[in-house]
Amino acid sequence: MRVLPQGVQSTFQFILIAAKRAEQLIAGARPRLVTHTAKPTTTALAEVEQNLVPWHLVTATEFEQLRLLEIAAREREEHTPLFPAPAPIIPPVVEPEIALDEDEELDDDLEETPDLDLDEVDGPPAEALLTEEVCEKCGAPMVKKPDGPGNFIMCSTFPECKYVREIAE
Repeated sequence: MRVLPQGVQSTFQFILIAAKRAEQLIAGARPRLVTHTAKPTTTALAEVEQNLVPWHLVTATEFEQLRLLEIAAREREEHTPLFPAPAPIIPPVVEPEIALDEDEELDDDLEETPDLDLDEVDGPPAEALLTEEVCEKCGAPMVKKPDGPGNFIMCSTFPECKYVREIAE
């Protein structure tokens, strides 16, 4: 049976301290004792037996604080990008300077714009679309449908009368 170091109250506590030290050695901590074995658990046990590992009993509040610190460190590590993106380069805004003479010319150009009648639709004149046929529903003259696939004639009173017929050619 092993002789417990001073301050260690039980074998279980001794094993817990050695296990924690073994985890540190596995994670890359430098050994405090030169041994002939490469096993981290054996090295950790030897270090604890020779009182080379500082330790103390942790109270419940200290444990909770240590746990919160570890969680915060882990979250920072998870949210830290491996390759941080460089800050975007934003060119300075340079507004063009306009001479006063040019400004007056622009105002004159704006005043001379022609008024466009946007209600007029470009297309064939209504006389070219008018046919000699008469709507079977309302008796109004029929017109050729100017757009869409196929050849159709429709009532000239559309949308009141929606009669449409295909032209057989």
